[in-house]
Amino acid sequence: MTIQLTTLANGFRVLTDHLPHLGTVTSGVWVGVGARNERPAVNGIAHFLEHMIFKGTESRDALGIALEIENRGGEFNAYTDYDVTAYYTQMAAKHVDVSCEIIGDIVLNSVFPEEEVEKERGVVIQEIGRYADEPEDVVYEALRRTAFDGQALGRPILGPKENVAGFGRDHLFDYVSHYDPRRMVYVVSGNVDHGTVVRRAESLFGHLTAKDDPFHETVVNKGGAALLKRDAEQVHFMAAFPGVGTEDSASYALRHLANILGGGMTSRLFQEIREKRGLVYSVYAAPIQYADGGALSFYAGTGPEEVAELVPVFFEELRKARDGVTAVELERSKEQMRFSVGKSLESTMRRADRFARTLLRTGEVRTIEQIFERIDAVTPEAVAAAANRVFAGPMAVSAVGKLDHLPSYEDMQGMLKAA
Repeated sequence: MTIQLTTLANGFRVLTDHLPHLGTVTSGVWVGVGARNERPAVNGIAHFLEHMIFKGTESRDALGIALEIENRGGEFNAYTDYDVTAYYTQMAAKHVDVSCEIIGDIVLNSVFPEEEVEKERGVVIQEIGRYADEPEDVVYEALRRTAFDGQALGRPILGPKENVAGFGRDHLFDYVSHYDPRRMVYVVSGNVDHGTVVRRAESLFGHLTAKDDPFHETVVNKGGAALLKRDAEQVHFMAAFPGVGTEDSASYALRHLANILGGGMTSRLFQEIREKRGLVYSVYAAPIQYADGGALSFYAGTGPEEVAELVPVFFEELRKARDGVTAVELERSKEQMRFSVGKSLESTMRRADRFARTLLRTGEVRTIEQIFERIDAVTPEAVAAAANRVFAGPMAVSAVGKLDHLPSYEDMQGMLKAA
C-alpha cells in the first residue's frame, strides 16, 4: 500500500491509494462543502445538486453517462453530508481512464437540463416524505434541530419540501460555484499509478480558480426538548450533549466513551437496558463530529409505558461514566475500534472516503498506524474527563410516540445531576 498526495498550483489535491493486488478502483471527487454551508432559504440545495450531477453534461445526457459506466460493469454514486459532498465511480482497474474522465465531466460540465430538474424535484420530495414516515429519522432530525437550534447543522440535509419545490437551474449553478479547487480532493483507490492520475487531474481540474468562501457557522450546542406525540407502538427517545471536534485532544476519548456506553452488545447501556431489563430492542451511542465541534448522541426505542423505567436507568448509566471506566472496558473498546478501522480499509470506497474526509477536515493524510496510535493513546482517566466535560454541557432530548409516561425535560436534567 502506498498513499501519495500532490497539490496542484491552484490548490486542488490529488490523492492515490495504490493497491496493486486489486482489480477494481474507486475514483471520485470529494468537495468540502455540504448542507452546513446552506442558508435557510436554500436548505436542501447541496443534496438536490447531488441528484442532478449525473443528469447530463455538455457532451453526455443522463443515459449516456450511465451507459459509459455500466457498459464497463461499473457503478456510480454520490452522497451529501453536512460538511462534504462526494461523487464517485467504482470500475475495473483497466477502465480507470474512463472513470476519471467521467468524474471530471460531471463535476465541471453539468448543464442541469430543465426537464431533469422538474423530474428530480418530484423524486426528492418523495424522498423527504419517506423519511417523514420513519420515526427513527424523525426523532434524529428533531434532536439535531434542538441541539443545533438556529444553525445549518440543525436543518435537514434534504431540506424542506417548500425549498425543493422552488429550486431551479440558477440555484444549482450558484451552489456549484462554491466548488473551490482548494476545497476539493480527487481520490483514486486501487491499482493505479500516481503520476498518471496527477496528469489526468491537472488536465481536468488545473484550470479552476479560487472562489469566495461559502457560508459557514461555528458549532454552538444548545439544550432543550422536542417532544412529538404520535400514535405509535414504540417511543423513540434520543439525547445529545456537546461533543468535540475531530482534532480536539479529547476526540478519541469521546469516541471510546461512546463505544463503552453504547457501541455494542457488551456496552453498558446494552447490558443494563436490554440484557438485564429487557426494555429495548435497540440502544446505542454515536458521536457526531466535525472539524470544529459536534455532539454525543444516544438512541433507545421502547414501549410507551416502559419509557418511564428506561429514562432513569439511561441517565444513571451516564452518571456512572463520569466516575470512570475500567481498563478492561477501554481495552475492549480499543480492539473494537482497531477492527472497525481495519475492516473499513478492505473496501476501496471506504478507503477513499476515509482519506478524503480526513484530508478535507485536517489537511493531513493519516496512515492506519497513525490512527491506531490515537486509538491506543487514550487512558481511562481521559475517558472519565471526557464524560465529565460532555455531560456538564446543555442537554438536548427528542422523543416521538405516545409520551404520557415520558419524564419531563426538567426531571431528566435532575436525573443526570443526581448524586
